[in-house]
Amino acid sequence: MKKLFPYIIYGLFFLISIFYFLKYDSERFDYGWQCNFCNKKLPYNLVHKSYDDYPQNFVLIDEDDFELAGVGFKYYTNSFTIKEFLGYGYNDTSIILKCTDSLNAIKHLISYQTKYKSKKGNPEISFKDLSNSDFEKVNEKYNWVVFSQEEAQKVTFKRFLSFIGAFLALILIAWRLFKLRSKKVGN
Repeated sequence: MKKLFPYIIYGLFFLISIFYFLKYDSERFDYGWQCNFCNKKLPYNLVHKSYDDYPQNFVLIDEDDFELAGVGFKYYTNSFTIKEFLGYGYNDTSIILKCTDSLNAIKHLISYQTKYKSKKGNPEISFKDLSNSDFEKVNEKYNWVVFSQEEAQKVTFKRFLSFIGAFLALILIAWRLFKLRSKKVGN
């Protein structure tokens, strides 16, 4: 049992590191970054994408690679142009955009299905104004993604540290096994 103790410790360290790596990878999605090992999906097969220019710009893209929401967008159902795209909320059936207008007033737009279909036959969507009172009624029913470069970098750094921990645990396990094999060969 005494010989197995280091392997158990290193194995637990490896599993905990992998758990945190997956956790932090999933959290990156909540700040507008892509996650590699999560299963978070947006309705209508939308994806968010960020452009690295300054200031960083985020857009929502449909399954035909058409940009549906972002800075400079204006929908015929509202009277303003999006000055800054701050984030969005999503559930199984709709999306709410959080943005600002030219006066820096926070606005919310909710998705609705248009009468058109995408190339793949799915309904296309657009966005219309959502009043503050209506937003307060539905706010809790949505998962929110808030675009934050700073928070995403913190989570990415924690994910990197978790990866290093898992890698270090594997190296320690391999070193112990090599050391054990060397002792057996030497005897």
